Amino acid sequence: MVRPAATGLATAFYRLFLLEALVAEPARPAALLARIAAERLPLASGGFSRALQALLEGGYLVPAPEGAVALSPLGAAERMAERERWKNVIPTVARLIGEDPVPRVAPAVAEAPAVRYRTAEVAEAYLDRVLVAALRERLAQARDGGRAFALALGVVDVDAKSEATRRAMVHRVIRATLGGSTTIFGGDVSAFRYGDAGVALIAPIVGDAARGALLAALVRARMDELLSAMTATVRAFAGSRWNVRSAQATWSPEIATSGALLHTAQDALERDAAVPRAA
Repeated sequence: MVRPAATGLATAFYRLFLLEALVAEPARPAALLARIAAERLPLASGGFSRALQALLEGGYLVPAPEGAVALSPLGAAERMAERERWKNVIPTVARLIGEDPVPRVAPAVAEAPAVRYRTAEVAEAYLDRVLVAALRERLAQARDGGRAFALALGVVDVDAKSEATRRAMVHRVIRATLGGSTTIFGGDVSAFRYGDAGVALIAPIVGDAARGALLAALVRARMDELLSAMTATVRAFAGSRWNVRSAQATWSPEIATSGALLHTAQDALERDAAVPRAA
């Protein structure tokens, strides 16, 4: 008999499990395997090893002290995408095995809209699916007795010789900021891309009510530092000008929704006006 683990089912499930299990804190793979083994699922442990290796190679997980692994900023974004995929799959699986009491609704046939890559619409879609989902989860945890948290936004406005140069500079800044987020902002900070030219940071409040303001200052300084280094070392970027704007909002019980928190930070970002700098 062919076990489900012989297909990609076990690997896909363990991928979701690892991304979910490492949200709270780093953990050793052996401890995670023992935890899920207690569920007595009809899945062989080989799928766990394959999922772990794939996540490490893809940069979704990173090594942590004492033989543990931790979720990277890229992994946090992938976790939200995985949750969305499983949320869409589970109702169909339940219907196939006869566990769905709700009759299936005939799908509406419509022409798929054309996707325009590298546009503001794509950036907004990313924001909606990843950042807003993470904010909703943090807000639900905070209302359920968890820690309060802060949201910090950093946006870079670049004026370069050409659009291609501007995009290259923005892309480098965002990639470097996200890539070094754990070292610069702290291991408990979740970093996300914000729009097409910014970064969003979500961090718990741990004994410092002004942590949001500190993160906003750090992300501004980091982006400005990266831009200064780029314009000094890359000939094509020389002479470019830029603004780095940052703002923050801290959750409180008076803030009812994730949208309200995000709008508070966005309003503060609009009011922030850094002085343009020239390379």
